Amino acid sequence: MIKLKNKRIEKHLREKDMLVNKGRETSKQIEKIEKKIEKLDNKEKAITIKVEPKELLEKGDKIKEEVNKLIEELTKIGNAIQEEKLAAIPEDMKKKHYALRDEKEALEKERNKIGLKIQKIKDRVIPMIHKIVVPQLEDEYEDIREVKVVKDELVVTTYSRLDEWKEAFLKTKQQ
Repeated sequence: MIKLKNKRIEKHLREKDMLVNKGRETSKQIEKIEKKIEKLDNKEKAITIKVEPKELLEKGDKIKEEVNKLIEELTKIGNAIQEEKLAAIPEDMKKKHYALRDEKEALEKERNKIGLKIQKIKDRVIPMIHKIVVPQLEDEYEDIREVKVVKDELVVTTYSRLDEWKEAFLKTKQQ
């Protein structure tokens, strides 16, 4: 434990404590008001749930039907516009576009198959590499970063988790 004697710091801390207490008192007042508001809200809901202005509800339903009809009509117009725009595109351009999309889709499937094969190999190889390399690591915080094949050798790059953590900690501390 470290003890300090500093009047300015002491004054600021006392002022902070006083403000914290004042803030807590204000929070208590707010909570009391919120409870009163909640009670009034519940009473108001009990009253308003009984009131059903039939004329206004009927008028609202009519307007809602009209709006729904207009939205449906607007959707039809939008679809018609889209169809006309698509009809303006030359047939050979459409065919070319669809062919490119199909080709892209086929290549994406092929890429995904390759990715799965890569993952299968990693799943087999990583445990074997760990089994060989981990006993040779110098300290408990050291780990494998990367394994590459250079000529006929496997080159294993390692790093220290502790050192990386320290660097990250120092960076956040400096900010």
